[in-house]
Amino acid sequence: ALLIGSVSKLGFVWTLADTMNALMAIPNLVALLLLSGVIVEETRKYLWSGNLDKSEDEITETIA
Repeated sequence: ALLIGSVSKLGFVWTLADTMNALMAIPNLVALLLLSGVIVEETRKYLWSGNLDKSEDEITETIA
């Protein structure tokens, strides 16, 4: 990668960097879609648990 970046034109290097960043985002987006049901379920459980106004110590006491 270092060799490609040092001997290539600047426009190509930026295009390559943008493409690699986009390719890294794809697995994360797929995981978000696959886990969206779990995220919604856990968020609803938390919001309706009544723990929103409690401190972290109070919440851990009720769990333990």
